[in-house]
Amino acid sequence: MSKSKPHVIYIISDEHRGQAMTHAGDPNLKTPVMDRLAREGVSFTRAHTNYPICTPSRGTMFSGRHAHAGPVAGFFDVYKATAPSTATILRAEGYHTAYIGKWHCGIVPDQRSSEVTAHPEKYKGAPMRTPEYHRGGFQDWYGHEWVDDPFNSYYYKGNDVNPTKLEDYETDGFTDLAIDYIRNYDRDEPLFLVLSVTPPHFPLVVPEKWKRFDPAALTVRPNFTDTPEMRRCLANYYAMIENLDWNIGRLLDTVRGLPGFHDTLMAYFADHGEFMGSHGRHNRKEHPHEESTRIPAIFNWPGRIPARGSIDGMFSLVDLLPTTLSLLGVEIPPHNQGTDFAPGITGEAGFTGPGYVLMEMVNNPRWNLDFLDWRGVTTDRWKYAFYETGAELLFDLENDPYELDNLAEKNFEKRDDMKRLLLKLLAETREPYFDVLIEHGVQAEGPVIDVSSM
Repeated sequence: MSKSKPHVIYIISDEHRGQAMTHAGDPNLKTPVMDRLAREGVSFTRAHTNYPICTPSRGTMFSGRHAHAGPVAGFFDVYKATAPSTATILRAEGYHTAYIGKWHCGIVPDQRSSEVTAHPEKYKGAPMRTPEYHRGGFQDWYGHEWVDDPFNSYYYKGNDVNPTKLEDYETDGFTDLAIDYIRNYDRDEPLFLVLSVTPPHFPLVVPEKWKRFDPAALTVRPNFTDTPEMRRCLANYYAMIENLDWNIGRLLDTVRGLPGFHDTLMAYFADHGEFMGSHGRHNRKEHPHEESTRIPAIFNWPGRIPARGSIDGMFSLVDLLPTTLSLLGVEIPPHNQGTDFAPGITGEAGFTGPGYVLMEMVNNPRWNLDFLDWRGVTTDRWKYAFYETGAELLFDLENDPYELDNLAEKNFEKRDDMKRLLLKLLAETREPYFDVLIEHGVQAEGPVIDVSSM
């Protein structure tokens, strides 16, 4: 294998909130590999998702555009067939691309094989085969859409019509696939590989050997609703993250041990976080609170990214595409809406990011009445959100980091300042309608879900 360009590996998890790592200050779990990647590279302390639900968040990370103006505009949307992506851009630069694991951007209900139809008990979640033109330009394919059953997972390989059962726990099995793929990679082109796993997404199940936590002994956040069930869920959540950390270590050892992969940019991040007992919720994430929107965002590239550890900066998933391309020396396309954080990652003097993150919930799945659309913006101190019902949230993150005191009806001046900033960002990103709701909306009728006390 001969190449002049570096390899690129993304590792994606689902629902790993950014506070749940040792180097991020969590007192319960141990994440030595994530900590090592951060220590030898860069970990953003204030990284956010732009959309705290799977599908649109994944569309944002691969398109560099916000969901309301991008190729994946809601939970039931798909990655548009002709939409450019990180994969298509890197292919044009000579890269070979591969995707392993959860995609969740191509659910088409009629794409069920006879095997799946005949054995629904074996194939949970969304067992549809992802059509090639909804795969975001990835070439080698070992993916599934949405399983949520990590002991009984499966994937579709390439052009196969029927799925292949994964023999192991999902995080273990897909990591095995990624390791085998890398060990056998013999193409001349540099590789862009994505390993995407469902855990620590619910259901909160994990192999027995990882269950080391005593739920009663866990140190919980001040906004945690303290019940035995919440503690049990949190204990399993931590166990899933520790299993994930171990698997990232196995992949890292493989990459560092192969001569052809010494020059490899690795990035670890999640699509969004999880309340996991905070604010009285678990198995939920679709609101703008810190547990839901904060994510890990770690970049590691020996010899190219200085060992800087945890750094500040309002990085978000819409910034992933331009930042990756810039680190590789690839031109950022004009359709990008994110910020290039490469100068901040490499420690370039004078770099300052935008200082805010635009967040949203658009075309949410409406599983129940309190799934509401909203738009929001957060800075390093203030967070503001406007809901479709007219409800507003305003939190002072410096003095109220656990978001227990909604100031929307107390600090009118700051609320209006943040509202103006949100409207400005929506205008800049081609918001199609929420600006009308914010500026000209009428009083909502009937009982309205109260989000103001969350």
